[in-house]
Amino acid sequence: MKNRSWDPSPSDNFDFWTDVRQAWQESFANVAPSAEVDFYDPVFERVFSDSSKYDLIALSVLDFRTAVRNTPKTKILGVCWGHQAVARALGGEVGAVPTGPIAAIQDIALTDAGKKFFTFAASTGSYRAPEFHVREVAKPAPGFVHLASNHECFVNEANTVLSFQAHPEISNKLAQKMFIEDDKEYNGNSTAEQLKVEVQKLDQPTDGMKLLKQVIQWLDE
Repeated sequence: MKNRSWDPSPSDNFDFWTDVRQAWQESFANVAPSAEVDFYDPVFERVFSDSSKYDLIALSVLDFRTAVRNTPKTKILGVCWGHQAVARALGGEVGAVPTGPIAAIQDIALTDAGKKFFTFAASTGSYRAPEFHVREVAKPAPGFVHLASNHECFVNEANTVLSFQAHPEISNKLAQKMFIEDDKEYNGNSTAEQLKVEVQKLDQPTDGMKLLKQVIQWLDE
């Protein structure tokens, strides 16, 4: 099996891209150690690849509609910005988060369909994962099934496109680093004590690897 991981955020910060790339490498090594994983950087290197050669694309910056049209058998995973890109490309709408930027580990409530999809969370009815975003899906694209509340996770009716607003690949350590080093969106008005409290909150256990293991199972369906 081959997986291709694209940068899951359109950040223009090269250090951020490097950190997230490493997070994907470590995550796939954990959940699919035999997989061949290639990375392409359309932001800095402007490098795209032939999606027909892969079983899965984890995307953010991509000519998504071209990939869907040309390689309908290649499954696509959208994460964070990729989640929003999928929705917008296929007829949905994206807008600012009404309550302001989100930088936190979130408990995401599942729908009935989501409980069947994410079997590990069927009893609790939710999954927990880091989120860092200032925009969100305001209106889903037609033909997608809600797996979680508040437009947080979808799978299309053809079962070939799956997307999360959350970051299942991001560890607690990286989440804390991202929050501390941010000086604009998430902590610009925070005091040192407030930062300390928020960083501690980012140390909660998450279901990131369980989510990605479910992605690998979905890939084989």
